[in-house]
Amino acid sequence: MKRYIAPLLIALLAVNATAQTSLSLYHMEVIPQSSMLNPARAPRCNVFVSMPCANLSLRGETNIKLSEMFQKVNGQWNFLTDNDFDYSDINRRIKKGTRINSQMNIGLINVGWRQAENYWTVNWNARVSSGISVPKAFITMLDKGLPDGTRLDFSYLRANMISYHELSVGFTRALDEQLSLGGRLKYLSGVFAAKSKFSKFDVTTSRKQWTFDVNGEADLSFPLKMNPDQDGAIAIDSIEWKDMSALEIVGRTLIGLHNPGAAIDLGAEYKIDENFKVSASVTDLGFIVWHKDATKLRAKNKYAYDGFEVEFNDFFDGINLSDRVSDIVDSVKNAFQSHTTDQIFVTGVHPNIYIGGEYTPFRFMSVGAVSRTTFWGNGVTQNFNFSLNMKPYSFVSVMSSYNIDIKGCITTDFGFSINMGPLQYYMMIDGIPLAQRRLTFEGDRITIPYNLCDLSVSTGFNIIIGAKGPKPNFNSKY
Repeated sequence: MKRYIAPLLIALLAVNATAQTSLSLYHMEVIPQSSMLNPARAPRCNVFVSMPCANLSLRGETNIKLSEMFQKVNGQWNFLTDNDFDYSDINRRIKKGTRINSQMNIGLINVGWRQAENYWTVNWNARVSSGISVPKAFITMLDKGLPDGTRLDFSYLRANMISYHELSVGFTRALDEQLSLGGRLKYLSGVFAAKSKFSKFDVTTSRKQWTFDVNGEADLSFPLKMNPDQDGAIAIDSIEWKDMSALEIVGRTLIGLHNPGAAIDLGAEYKIDENFKVSASVTDLGFIVWHKDATKLRAKNKYAYDGFEVEFNDFFDGINLSDRVSDIVDSVKNAFQSHTTDQIFVTGVHPNIYIGGEYTPFRFMSVGAVSRTTFWGNGVTQNFNFSLNMKPYSFVSVMSSYNIDIKGCITTDFGFSINMGPLQYYMMIDGIPLAQRRLTFEGDRITIPYNLCDLSVSTGFNIIIGAKGPKPNFNSKY
């Protein structure tokens, strides 16, 4: 059975790790979407129109490297669930627990145009952000099992998600030959949201019973139908989806004007000389107020599970394990019975801070460095990117870079754009692992991307008018 666990977990991490905009896009000015990372950086074209729904950005991160889930002991590879696995390193890494965060952005309508020294953009995007926090207690269970008197702390457990529409207007202006400033005002419209938090979630084991001590709450904005009992308590398995007509579904998911919010992007770029420039920006600084189908679930309960009895005759008649497991699950649910209230709540939208610099020794080539700090609901992540950007002709641009994060992951990035007349196609991939390993588990050989922990993908089509990509002049340094 264990030989199936490794591939399944790898697939799970891959799904979460590949599902906002690639960091390596920051210095690719020939791609209009680079201005989404810094509104002070005007696209290098007079007009652009993105193909509707054809621009997609995916980003994900986790605080555990895939390589840390495998160990070689006495010539044999061990997975996280194997008995010989040493958990000391992974315990130091994850501290309170493991985080898996992801973002997705779909460009529905994106247009921009130059007006003298000004550049205007109008964008309508559909966005989703999610974050899961898995408590360290799960690793403790794998490491030490559940002996009598074990106390496990699951209070780090989190599951947060927001889905919303973003309508924005951006403005960039070159104040002089050196300084450019930009900003973007965003109206946000929430579609769905879920936010959970536990102040206490203890599980204590003993030979006679398990004790659950739960104190937590969850804020939801979903079309849900609650079914409280006569005491007002709501069992988890009694929650149902509301019946919605096709028109209501379209209004909720495609238009979504029910939960208002606002955000702002600010940026600046300063040219020190004709070769070197620095820049900085903050994006997605804002919030959403949720009131459509807003529900707060509160769970504060202490519950003891006494297990199930096995009579002597059961060994001869056969034990129905499925019924026993069902009894356990039904009993544990009692610890999570909640009371609900209709209550407005507020969520943030995960702001980013970018600080970058770019050196251009030749007109067709530049080297850049950029730092990104992202504030998630369950922590802060830090990435550094060092890139080589080549623009040999107006119709083609390529880049390659190294990406480093504070977890110690060193990966490579690759991207390109190509103009076929006015039609531009681009793709950027961040977080490509530098190494792969072939591992053998119970006779089966699998290949894994050894340093996979973060991954970003951006791709799309634009219609470009008045592109300003330079042709190389090999007789001149500039």
